[in-house]
Amino acid sequence: MGRDKALSYASNPELWLASVSVTIACIALIVLIGYNLNDKNKSFFTKFLGVLFFVRFIFLHGYMVGLGHWDILNSLPLHLCGISSLVIIFIMFKYNQSMYEYLVLLGIPSAIHSILTPQFINGWDGYYFPEFYLSHGAILLAPLYLSINYGYKLRISSWMTAFRNGLILTLFIGLINLTIAYFYGMMPNYLYLCQAPIAENPLLFTTQWPYYFFVLVTFMFIHIIIIYYIFKLIGKVEISE
Repeated sequence: MGRDKALSYASNPELWLASVSVTIACIALIVLIGYNLNDKNKSFFTKFLGVLFFVRFIFLHGYMVGLGHWDILNSLPLHLCGISSLVIIFIMFKYNQSMYEYLVLLGIPSAIHSILTPQFINGWDGYYFPEFYLSHGAILLAPLYLSINYGYKLRISSWMTAFRNGLILTLFIGLINLTIAYFYGMMPNYLYLCQAPIAENPLLFTTQWPYYFFVLVTFMFIHIIIIYYIFKLIGKVEISE
């Protein structure tokens, strides 16, 4: 956590705006490419994206190991976006409805917040800066790509399932945090369960533990509902189970 850095519009408006703009443009371009392919080529392109997501994940961890930055307290993919970065690999090869709903209802809002209020856990030197936008852009890209180019939809009860799964995931990651602390003598902060993120997010109006955690859970629920009803408004929710 000692290498953490945050970027905001207030701290560096040119860099923030350029980073966000390039990320959004790349997402739009990739979705557009997939949209204009025939079924056979679209299937190949989708798997190609899955390969790219996998290579990015492996390269990142190899890069951290090479620099001596990899450690069990900070480098496991156990933040919400880290878990999503694994899910997008699998779903591009084999579609799964529950994974899709996880990406839409939990992945999209977490990726948007990360892109708009980024926190660079490993700092932003070298590859770490573009990697942040590659990884979080991919998390935002995958559910949009699958929704637009394959017509996948949410189930009616998906908002309840997503919130329940989010709470279960929080409990599970909390147990992992405690297990690591028991064996290594230091408490990790996966899912920001022990310490509030340093990103300048206006929604996080307190950083005092445990109050900020309840703020995060509340806004997780609100974001799930908002994304669900946006998808319902555009016809991306099934009429019946």
